[in-house]
Amino acid sequence: LAKYSIQNRFVDYAGRIVLNDKDEPVFNFGKHKGKPVREVLAHEPSYYSWMMDGDFTLDTKKILTEIRASMQ
Repeated sequence: LAKYSIQNRFVDYAGRIVLNDKDEPVFNFGKHKGKPVREVLAHEPSYYSWMMDGDFTLDTKKILTEIRASMQ
């Protein structure tokens, strides 16, 4: 159990955003799985709106908003 807990690299509670081996937040689902969140938001800003309007947890939306704000 301790080993599994260490491997938990979730940034949000739902596990939609995780840390990669470079400790960068990356998407863990969909067409952008494995891609850095900052890279996706920079090249496809509509993805942010899609997630904000979608059925994602408030925690996921909060984390995504924080990442986006840190880019500005």
